[in-house]
Amino acid sequence: MTLDASNLEFAWPGGTPLFHGLDLCLDRGERLAILGGNGSGKSTLGRCLAGFLPVQGRLAWKGRPWSALSRADHAAAVQYVGQRPHLHLSGRGFTLREEVAFGPENLGLPSAQIRARVDEAMAFLGLSHLAGRDCHRLSGGETQRAVLAGALAMRPELLILDEPMTDLDAESRDGLAAHLRELPWSMTVIVLDIGYQDWMEDLVPRHLLLDAGQVQGPFDSAELFSRPLPERLLRPARLSP
Repeated sequence: MTLDASNLEFAWPGGTPLFHGLDLCLDRGERLAILGGNGSGKSTLGRCLAGFLPVQGRLAWKGRPWSALSRADHAAAVQYVGQRPHLHLSGRGFTLREEVAFGPENLGLPSAQIRARVDEAMAFLGLSHLAGRDCHRLSGGETQRAVLAGALAMRPELLILDEPMTDLDAESRDGLAAHLRELPWSMTVIVLDIGYQDWMEDLVPRHLLLDAGQVQGPFDSAELFSRPLPERLLRPARLSP
């Protein structure tokens, strides 16, 4: 297994567990959606699976705890794109190209390899024509794609996307959904969102539900819609108005 979690539990200091007894195994190239309403703990769970927060239970990446990896190896293995993409920007007034190159540069890669990664990531997300633009002059959809380009330039084996369509207009959502469907199938992808959305159908075939502290699943799409589940987790969210 690439990512293996057994009897996982997390609670903030002095609080009750946000989730407990979670068992999850993901192989290379698998895709999973974790669905949960606001305050359900899905973002916290995503950060736990990425190795950013300590958990009770067993959590292993390729048979090793995340803590056994160096910072560089950890960053190369997993990238997490949060709900507010502007917070992922370096804040150094970089151009788009410089921003996308920031992560690979911190890995100490050769210049030619960095250029190749940056060019590939920007081309994949349709950003090449914006390479010289100040990141703070990008639109919301462009910023989301820029942050995703920076993550992809790291060539992670695990990519975690937290509500990737938040605050995007219909055109931007359509475009980003199309790019997500073209992600390499060697990459393991976890999507965190407040409910099932149409664009997930051919991208994430398995779904884990987190509701009122209870973890259910994973389910495939047919199982998901055959269960008596809260409407808020199953509302279809169209990509067009």
